[in-house]
Amino acid sequence: MESISRLHITLSETEYRFRRACEQVILLNNKLKELQVRYDRARRDGQRSFRYNIRLRMSGAEGVRNAYYEYARQKAEDVLSLRNKIRSLNDNYDDVSSTSSE
Repeated sequence: MESISRLHITLSETEYRFRRACEQVILLNNKLKELQVRYDRARRDGQRSFRYNIRLRMSGAEGVRNAYYEYARQKAEDVLSLRNKIRSLNDNYDDVSSTSSE
């Protein structure tokens, strides 16, 4: 059985990874918005070669964003699981300590 202190360390690491993944998703969303503006401008101006190139870049950025999103979602589940595990261990410890003090 893992110690509570080790679980707290794992929780901190997982929360850090979750936050970083969320930051990356936000950055990629901003990048996609910028690319969309460039794509719309190229379409308006009839520049097909630029549209194709921008479309490819958008497709790649969307794929990376989706991968980060899935990673962040998994880390969020891990955080919840670790918090529940720590809470149950703390509750068990409180039950044992209150029983032994009686």
